[in-house]
Order: sequence, then structure tokens, then C-alpha cells
Amino acid sequence: MLIAEKTMLQMPVMPGDGLPTGAAKQAVDLLGRRIANDIYLPGQIMPTEPELADSLSVSRATIRDAVKVLSGKGMVRTARRYGTRVRPIEEWNLLDADVVAWHEHGHPRLATMFAETTELRIILEPAAAELAAERATETQIETILAAALALHPEQDNVQAMFEADCQFHTTILDATHNGMLRQMRPLIMAMLRVSYEFGVLQRITDNVSRDGHIRVARAISAHDGPVARQEMARMLELNKRDAKLVR
Repeated sequence: MLIAEKTMLQMPVMPGDGLPTGAAKQAVDLLGRRIANDIYLPGQIMPTEPELADSLSVSRATIRDAVKVLSGKGMVRTARRYGTRVRPIEEWNLLDADVVAWHEHGHPRLATMFAETTELRIILEPAAAELAAERATETQIETILAAALALHPEQDNVQAMFEADCQFHTTILDATHNGMLRQMRPLIMAMLRVSYEFGVLQRITDNVSRDGHIRVARAISAHDGPVARQEMARMLELNKRDAKLVR
């Protein structure tokens, strides 16, 4: 049984991903979708390597490479005595952008992921905005404001909005000039992916708040940390409201 293809948001490229390409990438995607969408259930032993190679029309070496990637994402575990087994969901890396993307739009797990990532963003991002207001360079301020202005919900171009939103939030992390926070850029992008996959694409949430992003950007431009924190928190509270509706 195969999972139907869906239109997916394209994540902005992050340096140093080190992911496979070609047939191995396709194998990772197909197997990842089967696991994420309950074709292979947690605790279940997956088909053998030759069976998977035959069903995907790839080599056994390609399947081995794909399984290694899925293992790194916490989705499977291999052992000689029983083969490859799907791991419990709580062991998956649910903030991995691929793991998020592999879920079909209507999968109920996305609702939980949306609610939980919203809680985490409310804890993290207002404080990051306050630090950015204190430390951002002029170039970073220009980038943050340009990204906010690039959000055009009325045009209904979700991919363009997603890219601008990623630019906005990751540049704020860069502008904190805190090494630990800067390393959380992939995490924020994955959390945004959850928000768009579940909220925006499914019309669960209101349109992305362009005005809210602009208010945050202007507070950072004015080097007003408390207002930047307040405006970021206010913007994320909209997501929190929507998250409560789906839990």
C-alpha cells in the first residue's frame, strides 16, 4: 500500500544537511510516509530488506541507506534477530522537518504537534525577539523588516509566505548573537512547518498576521526590547488560541 503524494512546502535549504540524494532520498521519503501514516505501525516489524527493495524498485544497498536515515530520525531500530522495527512515536524526532512533512494533511497527530510546538514557541520566541532588539545589526534589522513586509496572505501563495516567515524568525534568532539560540534555527523552521502544514494549509487558523510581524520588526528596529517581546507574544497567542480549538 502506498501513500498518496501531496503538495508539500519546500523547506529553505540549511547548510550541512548531509542527506542522501537520488534513489536513496526517494526511498527515505516513501518509507518515511508509510511509517508516519501508520502503514507500518509502532512496534511492528517492517518487511525484509529484499521485500522493500522489490516494492520500491531499488537496490538492497539503497534500502540500507534509507533505513540508516530513518534510524537517525528515531523512527526505526534495526537488530539482527528481528530485522527493522518501527519505534514508539515518543522516540521519533517530531521536530524534524521531514518527519513533519511525511504526515498527510489530515493526520490527527498534526493537531497535537501543532499545539505542542505552539507552546514551545511561546516560551522561546518572545525572549529571542527582546534580545534581537538589543543586539541586531542594521543588516539584520533590514532583513527582518523585509521578511515581514514580504508576507502577503491575500495573495494565497503559501510557499512564498512560508519562506518569508522562516527568514523572519530565523534572522531574529541570528540577531540575538547567542550561539545556542542561533543553533535553534532548524528547530524554529520545523516548528513553522508544523504550523503551516496543520494550521495554514488546512485553514484551521486565521491568515498569517502580516501586521503582527511588522510590529515585531519595527520594535526590533527601534531597539525596544520589551515591546518586541510583547508583540511577539501577542502574535503567538493567536496560534495558542487556535491550538486550543484542536486539542
